[in-house]
Parts: sequence; C-alpha cells; structure tokens
Amino acid sequence: MLQIGNGLIIGSIYALVALGINVIWSIADVPDFSQGSIFVVSAYIGYFTVTWVKLPFVLALLAGMCVGSLMAFTFERFLYRRWRGAGRVQLLCAIALFFLWSNVVNALWTAKAKIFPAYLKGSLLGFSYMRLVVVAVAVILFVLVYIFIMKTKIGKAIRAASQESEAAQVLGININTVNSVVFMLGGALSGAAGVLVSPLYAIFPTMGDLPLLKALVVVILGGFGTVGGVLICGLGLGVLEALGAGYLSSAYQHGYAFIILIVVLTFLPKGLFGKM
Repeated sequence: MLQIGNGLIIGSIYALVALGINVIWSIADVPDFSQGSIFVVSAYIGYFTVTWVKLPFVLALLAGMCVGSLMAFTFERFLYRRWRGAGRVQLLCAIALFFLWSNVVNALWTAKAKIFPAYLKGSLLGFSYMRLVVVAVAVILFVLVYIFIMKTKIGKAIRAASQESEAAQVLGININTVNSVVFMLGGALSGAAGVLVSPLYAIFPTMGDLPLLKALVVVILGGFGTVGGVLICGLGLGVLEALGAGYLSSAYQHGYAFIILIVVLTFLPKGLFGKM
C-alpha cells in the first residue's frame, strides 16, 4: 500500500509535466524540452516566495505557475514562432533552452541544494498531508484543463487546431493565439509540478532532468492529444516504478520506465491511447 501511494504521488508529477508537453506537442508540433527548465525555475520561485517573501504555500504555487506560464509564452512568441515549420530547428532550440536555463539557475543560485520548508504537518494513512496535496492538486488541475479544453471557446479552437491547423485557419481561428495559449498552459502545469514536488525533495539546478524524461515517456505511452491517457499513464508509471523499486531492485528504478516504453511500443506503436 505504501509503495502504491508513493507511486501515485510521483506519478502525479510526471503526469502534470507530461500533460503540458502533450498539449504543446500535439497542437504546436514542438517537442518542448524547455518544460524541464520551467519546472526547475518555478521550483526556485516557489521556494523564494515562501522563504524570502514569507507568503503561504498556495501563493507560492500560484507564483510558480505564473512564472512558468510567462516563460513558456516568451519562448513560443520570440523563438519557436520564428522557426515555425522548421521542426529540427525548433527541436534544437528546445534542447538549448533546457541546458541554458539549467546553467543560468546554477549561476544564480549555485548547485547547493535548498530545502523547502514544510507547510503542513501531520499524516493520514501513513502519508504526510504534503504528499496527499500533490495528488489532490494534480487531479484538480487535470479536471480544470479538461473543462477548459472541452467547454470554453478557446478550448474548442485548440481542439480544432489539433485536428487540422490549416482548416482551422480557414475558419478564422488565429493559430498564433492558440499556440500562445497552449504554451502558457503547458508552462503553468510544469510550474505547478515543480512547486508541488519541492517540499518533498531538495531543490537543485538539475532537478528537472528526470521528470522531463519520465514525462516524455508518459506522453508517448499515453498517446498525443489525450488528457485521460496522460493521467492514467503518468500515475501508472509512478506506481510501477515504486513497486519495481520496492520489490525488485531500487538500482534500476529509473530504468523501468524505458523498459515499459520499449515493450508497449513494440506492440502498440501509437501508445496505449494514441490516435495518431
């Protein structure tokens, strides 16, 4: 039970980052590796909001989401949009942004790990309230994203653009606006993930590396353009990793995801819920 619970907690983080990447990739056709750096920067913003500005954790979470959204919007508006249609250039740009911001964070705040102060005390069924908050907030964000995409006007435009961008433009949908919105959405989700996980582990410049890789695995497993598939695969991957580490070997904990990926793609090249 403990292993499953821990798996759901870390799986929630994978799912949040993966959802942002999935939405961006399926709409704007950009594999946005810079979400890993947004994850890190937002974690530091949340930390400084609590420790320096002395604001509560809820506001730190919102600050991290706002910064993540702003970073993603800036990347899309001034970099990715410039090279639209040049997929290889966009890919290289995304990778460069990831490494660039990792070094910027290291230069600004050093490689020394920072400890996020606890914002809740107590536990339930052997899990601290802070860990339960991660799962609860992740589920809430997934529901809000689903409602946003399915029920709002801009959400309908996003769905239209995901199916056929050229036809959507003919119908009067502004693709630039759609891309900006999905990047901001992705940045906010990665920012939320970075702040949520910070009180559970140390904060350091390379903390986004593994979540980014696992999120990419989740995106491929879940299939492009599927909100539910990303949530299921994110939580499932977290649980399988935790069970593997607990009952097989913790030495290969971070390798299980890629073993699962290879096995799934061997039989289901589109992923478990993919429509491509």
